[in-house]
Amino acid sequence: MSTTLSRRAVLSGTAGLFATAGLPGIGFCQDYPTRDINCVIGYAPGGMSDNIARILGEKLAKATGKSVINDYRAGAGGAIAANYYLGTKPDGHTLLVSTNGFYAVIPRVTKVEYDPKSDFTPLIALEAPMLMAIHPSVPAKTFQDFVNYAKERPGKLAYGSAGRGSIGHMCGEWLARKVGVQLLHIPYNGTPQAMQASAGNEVQLVFGPETRELIGAKKLTGIAALSAKRWEKAPDIPTISECGISGWTPRSWHTITVLTKTPDAIKVRLNKLFNEFLQLSDVQQRISNIGLVPAIEDLATIRRRADDDIAEYAKVITDAGLGIGK
Repeated sequence: MSTTLSRRAVLSGTAGLFATAGLPGIGFCQDYPTRDINCVIGYAPGGMSDNIARILGEKLAKATGKSVINDYRAGAGGAIAANYYLGTKPDGHTLLVSTNGFYAVIPRVTKVEYDPKSDFTPLIALEAPMLMAIHPSVPAKTFQDFVNYAKERPGKLAYGSAGRGSIGHMCGEWLARKVGVQLLHIPYNGTPQAMQASAGNEVQLVFGPETRELIGAKKLTGIAALSAKRWEKAPDIPTISECGISGWTPRSWHTITVLTKTPDAIKVRLNKLFNEFLQLSDVQQRISNIGLVPAIEDLATIRRRADDDIAEYAKVITDAGLGIGK
């Protein structure tokens, strides 16, 4: 997997009025923001994190009168961006577009400089239904068909992910141990690359909401949803429990992170503002189109969500032997 720094600043929104028609009229702290806002993104352009930054960045720019600039620092499954972000000023002018993997997985599988519990605070939660999809070359129509096929070919089937330590990576590790198969993990430098690889049969298995379009185009076959209920955008794909698998399953959600040392008033304001954005009809439509489901939660609830994942994913990582020494 390449860890080459990929940095490209793209203007996500232009300066606008402090409050405009169709936007929440939330007043900011008197001295915030005082300059443009940077959004650090740990994956290559074109992926889910990039889309989130653009959608919410446009609204943030219009609401604050400041430009929002995307700063791409892809590599190491997001660790490059996270380590960089730790060194920025805790004043709310730099945000990290991240996932629950930044909290629950990356610090355990990659050497990082931050503590996910004490250094980072998640502001919002955008749930990403994790569909499990296989290439049509695999002669399986159901989840159990795939399991049987994989058991007959230990180590011969590969699955792709956005990188080592990504949630897609964890889904594959969890699946392998849950059903007793051997799978080869191929990390890519972002989800778009993993999806392209799956469509081209470089890998035979992939996880994520992004698979929905490829399933619709018959380039992949959806066989299970790692969720408690069927996703309304893919109602024909059974849940993993319907496929006979019980207990905890991996989950994925995206967030905007701030440094914990950021003033509490700014954290509360941003949480309220982003949550109001997520309830706007145009934002809801765009978020839905990229395969996400907003969970409108306060800071304490989102913190518990992150801490729960830290505990659960620790078990997957330990069982897979992926942890690093501290």
